Amino acid sequence: RYVMGQSHTVDIGGVLAGNGQRLVVDDEIALAPFEGMVFPAPARVHLEVRRIDRLLEVLGTIDATAHGECDACLEDVERQGQVDVEERFDPADGEAGPFGEGNVVAGTRLDVADLAQQLLLSALPMGLRCRDDCAGLCGTCGTNLNASACSCDNGDQRGKPQVENAAQ
Repeated sequence: RYVMGQSHTVDIGGVLAGNGQRLVVDDEIALAPFEGMVFPAPARVHLEVRRIDRLLEVLGTIDATAHGECDACLEDVERQGQVDVEERFDPADGEAGPFGEGNVVAGTRLDVADLAQQLLLSALPMGLRCRDDCAGLCGTCGTNLNASACSCDNGDQRGKPQVENAAQ
């Protein structure tokens, strides 16, 4: 079991040697803000690393809390989520680039922070919602349609019951 301190890279040389060794990583990683979301507490990372044939297998979970404004009604939102990690890397593939394996696995080092950041950002929705059925704001008067219906004649009436005219 490896509980990390300041560095978020671990030596996976023993795992790569193919002697059946496995490595358990428990870490807390501070995440950078992304697309209007902040992460008020470090993400909790629990990973198990082992070698399967010529590949490096990383299994586990990443728990994080995202905070920001609801994309529809602009209310404060705090969402907790968990990402299940099921990744396989070819340690011989040193592909560069922002999402290349070379950023996560370099030689005998696994960059847990980069892996966690990439997986969390790819799992997050494009924006936060306070709830799945958020009605948002009236496009005319700005009323939060989750709280009340607006009184606009030509505004967004999503908060009001719709009555269809049957006599035509």
